[in-house]
Amino acid sequence: MGIEVVFRIAGIGILVAAACQLLKQAGRDDIAMLTALAGLIIVLAMVISLIGSLFDSVRSVFDLY
Repeated sequence: MGIEVVFRIAGIGILVAAACQLLKQAGRDDIAMLTALAGLIIVLAMVISLIGSLFDSVRSVFDLY
C-alpha cells in the first residue's frame, strides 16, 4: 500500500492534465472542466477508501468496538 498509491495518483494527475490541455487547445473548455472533475472524483474515491482502511487499522490496534 506504500508508494504505489502515490504513483497511481500522480499518473491520474498527469493523464488528466494532458487531457485538459488537449481539450482546451481544441476549444472544448466545458469538457475539459468535466474531465478535471472526473479525475478529482476518482482520486478522492481512492483516498476515501484508504482513510477507511486506516480507521479500521486504528480500531483493531486499540481494540475499539
